Amino acid sequence: MKKGKWLLWALSALLLAGCSLAQPEAEGRDQDRFAGFYVVRGTFAERGKLWSDSNPDLTEYGSDAVKIDRYGSFDFPRRVLMGVKEGENYRFPGLENGYSLYILQRTLENGNRVTEAVSNMAPSEEGMHITSTGEGEENIIAGTIYYGPPLGDEDWEPYQGDYEGDEYRDRDTWTVYRVYQTPEGVPYLDGGGNSYTGGGIGAYTETHTFSRQENGVTTTDSVKVTVKSEPVPRLERLTVTQFDEHNAVVRADDLALREELPEVTCEKETVWVLVEEVSKEGTVRTAYNVPEKGEDPVSHSVVLLDDDGLGQPVSLMIRPVS
Repeated sequence: MKKGKWLLWALSALLLAGCSLAQPEAEGRDQDRFAGFYVVRGTFAERGKLWSDSNPDLTEYGSDAVKIDRYGSFDFPRRVLMGVKEGENYRFPGLENGYSLYILQRTLENGNRVTEAVSNMAPSEEGMHITSTGEGEENIIAGTIYYGPPLGDEDWEPYQGDYEGDEYRDRDTWTVYRVYQTPEGVPYLDGGGNSYTGGGIGAYTETHTFSRQENGVTTTDSVKVTVKSEPVPRLERLTVTQFDEHNAVVRADDLALREELPEVTCEKETVWVLVEEVSKEGTVRTAYNVPEKGEDPVSHSVVLLDDDGLGQPVSLMIRPVS
């Protein structure tokens, strides 16, 4: 193979795989904004297949110009994965089981701007904040991904190497894709982002700034997005025990571990309750006083893992007797 043809093939493969190369801003993306992250767990082989020419879900969207010494500048069609709207939400074909964490902005016909946060992650301490000043708007959004052992995996460890003996294994990798939005407000992925193997993401933050014109005045907006991951044990049993004023047991219930936990209504004589979370790492116990009538119920959060070891927080509600 001639060296020039090999170089063109290699550059094309890198672009389709979503790797970063030093290059100018892509044509057709001048008005597009960084919106946040879309996080997916999968193997490098799966990622390469997604961003290959054979994927019919990819859309040509402008071009990328790459300048190489001695060879000049080359334009490559830019292929992106556009979000497909279903109801009020968007999905990315082929990556439906990912975690969303991004901010969409659009301008209404009356000129007012609408900001929408899209997230299916657990909340983080930073939460979401939108601060407007005379100099611009600051958007901050953060989320947490919980993960743990797949069902039946007794030897699972949160941090594992990429080699098994002397052989490399194409094991699960977390990819934090950057999400952009078109001028019409449609989110899309261009394959760019960061990947993590041998464990979770830890904590990752990006901040992007944009200039815009509003009533003849140039302002600067910023978007700060932080995603964190946290390993958790697989919950094996969740027990709620009710006690009276003499600390005698009134009743105890083992709750079914499902996406919607059953509510617990306390008995008339119950004064306090004990919630026990049992896993292979031991038992975590939390005590609550029974709320008075008219007060908000107690909300106790636990993380439930699916068969693949991906977690979602669910709330256990504890109410006083009606």
